[in-house]
Amino acid sequence: MSVRVWSLASGEEVRRLQGHTRGVTSLAVAPDGQHIVSGSGDNSVRVWLLASGKEVRLLEGHTHAVLSIAITPNGLHIVSGGEDSTVRMWSLANGKELQRFDGHGGKVISLAVTPCNGYIVSGSDDKTVRLWSLASRAEVGRFEGHAGGVRAVAVAPDGQQIVSGSEDMTVRVWSLANGEEIRRLEGHTESVLFVAVTPGPDGERIVGSSKDQSVRVWSTATESG
Repeated sequence: MSVRVWSLASGEEVRRLQGHTRGVTSLAVAPDGQHIVSGSGDNSVRVWLLASGKEVRLLEGHTHAVLSIAITPNGLHIVSGGEDSTVRMWSLANGKELQRFDGHGGKVISLAVTPCNGYIVSGSDDKTVRLWSLASRAEVGRFEGHAGGVRAVAVAPDGQQIVSGSEDMTVRVWSLANGEEIRRLEGHTESVLFVAVTPGPDGERIVGSSKDQSVRVWSTATESG
């Protein structure tokens, strides 16, 4: 029920943030490096000052556990997803709920925001990845094809592709522009729990971790794991 902060240099615990009344399920650090945002099984999102460990905002609105947190690259908005099947957007400055996005038919387990701050990407137990516009505040894309719940989503650095990992053991790459599946990366033997995209010397690399206790890296140039 706590968030702990360790020094990267010494490995020592330097701060313990306490206030949640159930387990902490998700975390994000604001681009300013001064705020930590946490989501919890107590249905709340909380904002903390990293320097002091003080809780500065309590964001309430979800009716079930909060499972995923993201912060827009410009640092203005918090995005949360939960067991109540909703995606919600909040002001980091004052904690006000600005928008609720409805549409998923299952828990919202994973979130990402495009580098241009224009879109939210969400992955759900309903086996879909959805794209939400921050301008129109509506669903503008749906990516279907996974045979199991979507546990992880990420956005490529150029903002043109979405990567998802699923309980169907696959990692998939999608075109943000038209929603088409570009690549299907296989190799994991259990649910994929986390995905990331990172630049590499011969193109971008996609990283996936799984319940099968492995981390796999694919090159978009070779598509080999």
